[in-house]
Amino acid sequence: MPRKSCKEAILDAAEEVVLENGAGHMSLDMVAKKAGVSKGGLMYHFPAKESLLKAMVDRLITEFYEQRKVKLDGLAESRGRLLKAEIMAALDPNEKRDRMALSILAAASQAPGLLDPLRMAHSEHLKLLQESGLPFERAAIISLASDGLMFLELLHLSPFSPVQRKKIAKELLHLIEQMELEKE
Repeated sequence: MPRKSCKEAILDAAEEVVLENGAGHMSLDMVAKKAGVSKGGLMYHFPAKESLLKAMVDRLITEFYEQRKVKLDGLAESRGRLLKAEIMAALDPNEKRDRMALSILAAASQAPGLLDPLRMAHSEHLKLLQESGLPFERAAIISLASDGLMFLELLHLSPFSPVQRKKIAKELLHLIEQMELEKE
């Protein structure tokens, strides 16, 4: 197994600190200690707490894209394939991802710029939806429903049982399949 870069080791340590204390209580000193590097070494890669948190958001997005790719690889070619994979990846239970995302979301209330990578990823998602060949507005509504369900669960506000949640996710996928069958 290849050795992790110093930057990756710092991000791993930062994740541990955030999961233990929350992003709002994370300090560069805590992360440096956990990573086993000097504060100067940490600051070489991440000159400020916000840059480290943004890198953590980028990492969450990258991990989501990797999860989406796994789902995508298991789906037959179709116009709705990418949207299906996005929904499957977004609604796949992942406690660590959810805890990280919730903590970073809380920190973003004090530093809204932390969400810039997420804004860019969402813009790219909408562009891909427009290029998919699916009716854009309907595809966007399905995507928004998936996002809503994900955020309800992230914030521990979901009124749905696990069985209901699975049925809702299945229905979203079914709606995409219906759109695929319609003529352009």
